[in-house]
Amino acid sequence: MKTVLFGIALLLVVSIAIVVVMANGFSREIARTEARLAGYPPGPLRTDLPAAIQAFAARGMAGATPGVAARFTQAAEMKRGATWTPFAARQISALPRPGFAWVAAVKFGPVPIVRVIDRFEDGEGRLEVRALGAFRTDTETGPDAALGEALRYLAELPWTPDAILVNTDIVWTETPAGVTARLETAGGPAEILFRFDEAGDIAGAEAEGRPAKRADGSLAVLPWRGRFKDYAEIGGRRVPLQGEVGYVYPDGYASYFRGRITGYSVIAQ
Repeated sequence: MKTVLFGIALLLVVSIAIVVVMANGFSREIARTEARLAGYPPGPLRTDLPAAIQAFAARGMAGATPGVAARFTQAAEMKRGATWTPFAARQISALPRPGFAWVAAVKFGPVPIVRVIDRFEDGEGRLEVRALGAFRTDTETGPDAALGEALRYLAELPWTPDAILVNTDIVWTETPAGVTARLETAGGPAEILFRFDEAGDIAGAEAEGRPAKRADGSLAVLPWRGRFKDYAEIGGRRVPLQGEVGYVYPDGYASYFRGRITGYSVIAQ
């Protein structure tokens, strides 16, 4: 009996050690990604922006202090089925070049039950989900992921007004409906239409087609929408404190993410 109990205890210790080692490896991978995104050299200020987006960046206090990346934290919720799950997240978004890393964790007490990194770097998109931060349960890569993550980077420019001024990879165009931002990707052109409210703030972001995973795991391309509100100064920038995104299905719009900015800073070179 003692031998059996000892064997069970030993197996438990080994299992915990494996989880810890794998989780620490994932954490180091995330840290390396964040360091690369914060390591791009600063870029020159653009002089070719449409007037509405130039004014928006100015209202956002872009360029008030030199920086190469924006770092912010979120209190957020994600919808799965009919249930909204709360979690905390952090993000680093590059300013001179397109790129971001969003890291989220759903915890049970101090234990991260699920950890997620959603990222776009060097033209490649990747979503990775790990149970206990160790065991990979879902991964999305390839051209569709590149397109989806590029669309996310563009749609979140209201949270990184400095990128508007210094990211020369973004092609801006003024249209009767608003202003579009465009990036070329392996999955095709990523283009977001920004709509402004009467005060000149971005209230909405729209993409006519973004890859979406169905419940059976297959992909569909659906209209995608983002909404921003509650603009305020935080960390030396004026950004929307609340945002949500969702898809437009045949029976109407449904959001799947909503979040509130809880901290913000600009990372200097």
